[in-house]
Amino acid sequence: MRAKTLIFQSGTVFDPVTGCEGSTRDIAVCGDRIVALEHVSDVDEIVDASGMLVTAAAVDCAAHVAFPGVWALRAAGLFPDGEVLVRRYAERGFGHVHESWATLFDCGTVQAEWARMPGPDISVGLGLPLYDLTTWMEAQDAATAHTALEHLWATLGTHGCYLPEPRLRFRDDVYKHREKSAQELVPFFLEACRGVPGPIVLPARSLLREDLEVLAPGIHVQRAALLTEQGAACPFSVLADAIGFGMSADLGLAWPEKAVELTWVPPDDVSGGRLWDVGSFLLLKASPVPEKDFRDEEEAARFLAKGLPEGWAFSCRQANLALVQDWEGLIRAVLEVWGVREWFLATRAQAARALGFSDRGHLAPGARANVALYREPEEDTAAGWAKALSRCERLYVGGREIFDGRRGLLVPPSPRDRCVGTAPEGFRAELFAPFLDGMSLRPETLRRLAPRAGEP
Repeated sequence: MRAKTLIFQSGTVFDPVTGCEGSTRDIAVCGDRIVALEHVSDVDEIVDASGMLVTAAAVDCAAHVAFPGVWALRAAGLFPDGEVLVRRYAERGFGHVHESWATLFDCGTVQAEWARMPGPDISVGLGLPLYDLTTWMEAQDAATAHTALEHLWATLGTHGCYLPEPRLRFRDDVYKHREKSAQELVPFFLEACRGVPGPIVLPARSLLREDLEVLAPGIHVQRAALLTEQGAACPFSVLADAIGFGMSADLGLAWPEKAVELTWVPPDDVSGGRLWDVGSFLLLKASPVPEKDFRDEEEAARFLAKGLPEGWAFSCRQANLALVQDWEGLIRAVLEVWGVREWFLATRAQAARALGFSDRGHLAPGARANVALYREPEEDTAAGWAKALSRCERLYVGGREIFDGRRGLLVPPSPRDRCVGTAPEGFRAELFAPFLDGMSLRPETLRRLAPRAGEP
C-alpha cells in the first residue's frame, strides 16, 4: 500500500536545524516522515499554510502524566486528569512527551494509561534504583547486568531510565550491603547500560558536588535550575561548568503558579507532603511548593542565559509544561532572555537530543513528521511571538493530523505511534530474578517498609 503524501504549502517555516528561520517554503511528508520536496510526485493532500508558522512539533523531555502515584494525586485534587494534560500539550504544539520514569511494578499500567489517551508520541523511562543491580555490582558482573537490562528494556518497551540517586545508602533493616559512592557505582552502571536506548536521567537534586567527577556522556540532568535554591548540595555554577561533553540537561525554571514537587525520599522521611510506595527502596513524595518566579532570582536568570549555548532543553518546575496555566506569559518571559531561535532550539531539537531521538524536533528530510502550525505573530516582539506560539492551530504526529484548533478536534494516534514492548529472541526469564529476589522490589522488603510509609 502506497504511503500517503501531503504538502504544507506556502507556510513561513521556522526550523533552526535546517537553517530556515522565517522564509516561505513548502514541507513535504510521505507516510510518517519528512521528505525532500523533489521526491514527491503524486500528492494526496495539500495543507494551505499561508499566513501560518510551520515548525517541528515541540518535545517535553521531563514530563510526568501517568506516573505511579498520580491517581492518588488526582483524587486529592492536586493533579489534572491525563486527558486534560494531553489536550493542553496538543493545543501548545507538542508532538512528543517523555514520561521520565515508571517502576517495574507500574510500567504496564503507565503505558496502558497512555494508550487510551489521544495526543502526542510517548516514550517512557524506567525508574531503576541502583539497589536493583546490587547482585551484579557485588560480583562486578557488568556483562550479565547489561544482558538483563537489554532484555528488560526490550520487553517493557521503555526508553532510558530514571536513576533516583547515584549511590547506595546502607539500611541494615532492609539491605545488607555497605554504602557505595557514585564514584564506585556510576561507571559500572554506565557500562551495564551501554547501548540501551534513551538517556540515563539523574535528578539534579540528588547530586552531590563529589558526584560530578563521574558524570559522563549519555547522562541527562533533570531540572538543573533547582540547584539555585537554598540548601542545594551541589552549587549550580559547579554543575553548569560540568555539563557538556555529550551530557545534557533541562532547566526546570520556577514559574509563579501552584505546583507540586515530586521527590524520592527514604521511608523514614515522613514529615509533610503525601507519600506513596511505588515499588522501590525510596518512596514518592508529593509536596506543594511556594510560588516562585525565575525572573526574581539572579542565579536562575543566569542559568537560563547560560543553558541554551550548552544545548540544554527547556522544562519547568511544574513537572509538565502542560501544567503551566499562563503558557503565553511563560513564553514571553523566556523570550525576553532568549530569542525566538533559542526558544525553538530548546523546546524542539535540544529536547529531542536529550532523549536520544535524532529524528524529532526538526524538519530535515528523514525526520518523523511531527509538525505544528501556528498563526504568524502580528508583531516581531517577545509579546507578539508569545501570543502566536501559545496556541497551536493544527498538529500532526507521524504525518497524521491529531489536533485541529478550529474544531477542537483531538484524534487518537495509531497504535504504532506508542511505545510497545517485545520480548527479544532468546528471551531468558531467569535474568529478571535478581530484580525480584533480594532487591528493592521483593515483597518482603515492601512489607517491612509498609508500617513506616506514612499516609498511603
